[in-house]
Amino acid sequence: MNRPNFITDEDIDRWSDSIDDDPLLDELKDIPLLREVLYAGLWMAEKLKMLDVSDEEIIQLNYYFGGKAFGHEDCWVLAQEVLEEYKRGEIVLEKEPSIDPSLLN
Repeated sequence: MNRPNFITDEDIDRWSDSIDDDPLLDELKDIPLLREVLYAGLWMAEKLKMLDVSDEEIIQLNYYFGGKAFGHEDCWVLAQEVLEEYKRGEIVLEKEPSIDPSLLN
């Protein structure tokens, strides 16, 4: 799978730092395919943040994206599709007060 041309080395470095610093990802971060899914999810989260989407909704959308990513041939295409579906109002999220927004960082 190829990364989109708009993804820079600086993006990858920033996301790598975030992934490497997250103890919850210790067992996953060294699997190349999963790491690529994490990069795509972080890209999507940044785009959603620019749209003033709440941290709670960003977390839900990333879980939604992650679930769909398994078995999908290109996580970058999927991340873009999920973002566009959300912008068009095609994804309905439930309010879940139990989600901790600090998990996004």
